[in-house]
Amino acid sequence: MAIADIATPSWAARQPAWLGVAGRYAVSAAGPLAVSAAHFLASLIFLRLLTAREFGLFSFVMVVVSFGMSATASLVVVPITQALARGDTSGRAVCFKINWLVCGGFGIALGLALGLGGATPVQAAVMGLFGSVFAWRWFARNMAYIDGRMRNAFASDITYSLLLIATLSVLALAHRISLLLGSEVLLAAALLALIPFGSDFMRVQARALAGPRLRDYAPIFRNVSRWALVGVFLTEVTVNAHAYLVTFISGASAFALLALGMLLLRPSALAQSSLPDLERPAMARAIAARDFTGLDRIRRHFTWGLSAAWMTNLALCAIILTFFPALVLKKGYSIHDAALVAAISAAVMGIRVLRTPLAVQLQAAGEFKALAGIGSISSVISVVTTLALLLTFGPIASLGGIFLGEVVILIRLRKMMRDWKAKNG
Repeated sequence: MAIADIATPSWAARQPAWLGVAGRYAVSAAGPLAVSAAHFLASLIFLRLLTAREFGLFSFVMVVVSFGMSATASLVVVPITQALARGDTSGRAVCFKINWLVCGGFGIALGLALGLGGATPVQAAVMGLFGSVFAWRWFARNMAYIDGRMRNAFASDITYSLLLIATLSVLALAHRISLLLGSEVLLAAALLALIPFGSDFMRVQARALAGPRLRDYAPIFRNVSRWALVGVFLTEVTVNAHAYLVTFISGASAFALLALGMLLLRPSALAQSSLPDLERPAMARAIAARDFTGLDRIRRHFTWGLSAAWMTNLALCAIILTFFPALVLKKGYSIHDAALVAAISAAVMGIRVLRTPLAVQLQAAGEFKALAGIGSISSVISVVTTLALLLTFGPIASLGGIFLGEVVILIRLRKMMRDWKAKNG
């Protein structure tokens, strides 16, 4: 069930519009916020108890896992959502089958990347497996939203969060934290968080392995998924070029400082990654019904929700860095560097607040090829600028390339949205 599909009770109709939006998002975002809190605590524990190199590797995993979630959505969830708007369910089974290959391949790629980044073979294998399971959980969570089983998604989020927080807290108090043990805890929590989706859902997934032929996916890939995947890949290059370039050129230890800024802005980042999967089906239905007034309302509320998360996150960052810097700083990190990284990261997140609702609406409209064209330009600008700043001024300055890439995306999306409205409005 999407936000737009939830009926508004009579008492709520008398409340200010922003209050109703806040209430609906608070309910819908409770699960993702719990996951964000769990990852925030895990990052704090790893930041304080692991070496800079190990914390950098863990943070790199968090970046790449987000990409895996987006890749899964583009290859599997987006085609199902597009078909939903047309009332077509014929391609669901083959998408389920493809999901196994996508998640498995992603885990292997993550493990290989970690090996190149300095992880031991065992660490790389465990974290790669975690990436596979977490991407699979994200697919199951998306399907729960599409099928109106939001309680299952919420239960999975809470299960994962509580297990992760409880186990890591006990290990931290016992001084037993290591990168490998922490990775095993992440993997165990992700596996157990699959249980709330139910045995019936799991049986459907298992049957898909022996179900339709893989070649049945070819027209889906050709018409929808390939452009969605290209867009995700190019966007990933644009927004996270610093993570890959700094890790592989300057090392995981150098990336650890940039990861500190990402840690402080994680609540806003999670809202920007999770709410699109909630709103995309609602937007697709509105477009199919040619309800452009409702579509504008969804996009406007979407922007409000992201803005509220961003501003709340900024206040949290200011409080932590001003009054409790010891929470996120340890020997080797300066408050000046941390504040600078957080400020640049906050500016990047602010641009994403404005461009994410536009991109999600255009995805719901099926404009994947055009979105990929935007990504091809912004990714080149971001990579070239990030690399030049990194080699010239160092890791912190490399964030300037990410900011420039985000600005380019926003400008191009605004023009694309004006053209789409002129054509369809």
